[in-house]
Amino acid sequence: MLMPTTQSNSKLRNLLVLGGVLLLFMQLARLVFLWKFLPPGQALGAAGWNSLYIGLKFDLRLCALVLVPPWLLLHAGSAQPRRRWLGAAILLAALLCYLALVALAMIDDRPARPWLVVFLALTGLNQALCRDYGLASGRAARWIWVAYAMFVAAFIPLAYEVDFGSYSYNHVRLSGTLLGFLQDPLISAQMVWQSYPVLRALLLIVVLLLALGWTLRRSGAWHPLPLRTGARWSANVAISIVLLLLLWGKESLYPLRWGEVFDGRDRTVADMALNPVLFFLETRVTPDHGPDMKTVRATHQALASYFGIPQRFDGSGAPTLLRTIEAHPLVTGRPNVVFIQLESLSIYKTSLLGSRLDPTPFLKSLAARSLFFDRFYVVMENTSRSMFATLFGIPDVSSLAINATRNPLLIDQHCLLNSLEGYQKNYFLGGSANWAQIRAAFKNNIPGLKIYEEGSYRAPLVDVWGVADVDMLLEGAERLEREAQPYFAYFQTSGDHPPFTIPPHLHDFHRQNVSEAQLHPAGFADNEDYNAVRLMDYSLEKFFAAQARTGRDQNTVYVLYADHGIARGNADARYGAIPLAVHQIPLLIYAPGFIHQGRVIDTVGSQLDILPTVMSLLGHSTRTQTLGMDMLDPANAARSGAFTFSTFVRPAVVGFIRDQDYLILNPDGKSALYDLREPQEVDHAADRPEQARQLRILAEGFLAWSRYLMEHNKPLRGP
Repeated sequence: MLMPTTQSNSKLRNLLVLGGVLLLFMQLARLVFLWKFLPPGQALGAAGWNSLYIGLKFDLRLCALVLVPPWLLLHAGSAQPRRRWLGAAILLAALLCYLALVALAMIDDRPARPWLVVFLALTGLNQALCRDYGLASGRAARWIWVAYAMFVAAFIPLAYEVDFGSYSYNHVRLSGTLLGFLQDPLISAQMVWQSYPVLRALLLIVVLLLALGWTLRRSGAWHPLPLRTGARWSANVAISIVLLLLLWGKESLYPLRWGEVFDGRDRTVADMALNPVLFFLETRVTPDHGPDMKTVRATHQALASYFGIPQRFDGSGAPTLLRTIEAHPLVTGRPNVVFIQLESLSIYKTSLLGSRLDPTPFLKSLAARSLFFDRFYVVMENTSRSMFATLFGIPDVSSLAINATRNPLLIDQHCLLNSLEGYQKNYFLGGSANWAQIRAAFKNNIPGLKIYEEGSYRAPLVDVWGVADVDMLLEGAERLEREAQPYFAYFQTSGDHPPFTIPPHLHDFHRQNVSEAQLHPAGFADNEDYNAVRLMDYSLEKFFAAQARTGRDQNTVYVLYADHGIARGNADARYGAIPLAVHQIPLLIYAPGFIHQGRVIDTVGSQLDILPTVMSLLGHSTRTQTLGMDMLDPANAARSGAFTFSTFVRPAVVGFIRDQDYLILNPDGKSALYDLREPQEVDHAADRPEQARQLRILAEGFLAWSRYLMEHNKPLRGP
């Protein structure tokens, strides 16, 4: 507890000591981040030292934010202040007002301005009326400052701990995106408990709080500087200006901003500069201003040409991409259709591109007998957003505050699965369908759908995600055997996700441990990551063996793809916020009763194209107004592409891939054109301006039309 003493220590000295301790903590945390996450053998380089310098400025900003209230409001006080309760009320109101001011100003300074005026007014009242109210004035004053100190001392280490956990999993610093997981608090809490050392993390915070309390008790008196009045005022003004300069952080008309760290640096080196507390506060809310109709109209012709249709308008004069996708059937009759969504399976982690560790030998053998799309991508790194895009053909580019599956205003969507008339439709997942409100997205838009979730299986729950993937697949297959054919089934796996549980009842699955020297070049962060992918391959092999035994595989079309990739373990540092590690995934269409010879299809495509392609393959011509196309149509081979979007970096970075070109468009309007075949990023926009212009229009168009179509994709009626 803060206690007044007779020592001669000044308030300035005490604050410098506490600020120095806080700065040292943050610098040590940054060095630990560097040691843990910088790829082995990679030199820090000039950009790395610059990132450390920028990171130091961010840390100094946080120190200044923490020290401003005690510098302006904390007094030594007297035992008998003239206005004790007024002093307590003004002090408490000023501190609460300051916390609100910081929280608002980090997002947008405009709504924070009234709070700044109130805070300055309260500070003035504190100085004018209550300078004798301070630490010596009784318990109330001391407890107000203890509460402030403990809040800071708990919040900052907690933020760093969550930040390290977040970056260990998906290589994303702590940001406002994590608040989305609070919409499923029980599931998120279980996952965190099972995946991270929660008790040790909490123990560390307790130790830090005890250390702070010990330090404060011995911090000496908090008297003003021992100077004459004029000199003391001059010193106070000078120190206040220093604090303001630290808050600004830059010799410029504009303050230091987090976006500056991503200026051409390697992503890990750039991330190293961020302060997780400030980054979280700055990204806590992302405004969603709805569709940009100016860009929708400006890119209408470009997108119509992309889909090979004339520019059209609906009955109200609004732009539309409504069209009919003609069928290119590869099967006969009415076969069953089974989708298997593979959790977080980046293609670089599989055997499909020749991994030395060969973690997915069965998937590789299956690809040899399938239509294997080796240049296939997802729009974004988020399971529920990815599923929305797959089901409805629209990238979920909505705000971080609430994504599309959780937004009741976006619940009605046209879905091509409803072209499968007469099919019994089923959705299988190991956990709860209340996750991300996915139940509503499925049930509302797919009439008659049956959902099988935790509680529907005989197998035991293994972790927060429910039953093991292999148990869900095998028990789901048993249920389908009792279904009247034809049927559609959607299996959502989840095992390749923290806590990476290896179920103890799978006695024929044997964990393998390999050295880091083997893991890292193959794209794996650790053995848990590696064995989770191996377990997924094991589960698929068991499922397809069971399907073959029943003969169901001869009348079924299987579609295997990932919900997204993951940067965990990625050694390819290209493309910043939208790397191939996250966006490139496998797509296999396996139909042994109809497709008797496998082949590789190098048409560029994305998850938006899955349903149009599958419906075409089945012989169904479909009407759509969204952003997918048939990858089996030869006319689309040359013009097709893939849109990418940074889920966890806002304002978003977007991109567009066509052939071997990757156009990346940053929030500041700057763009670059890269060649995917080149091992290093080389911007070709200047020497290929027309290609860069066309892909930029498509990137801008897909972004604008995605926002527009989420609100304009009601179920289609009539011809």
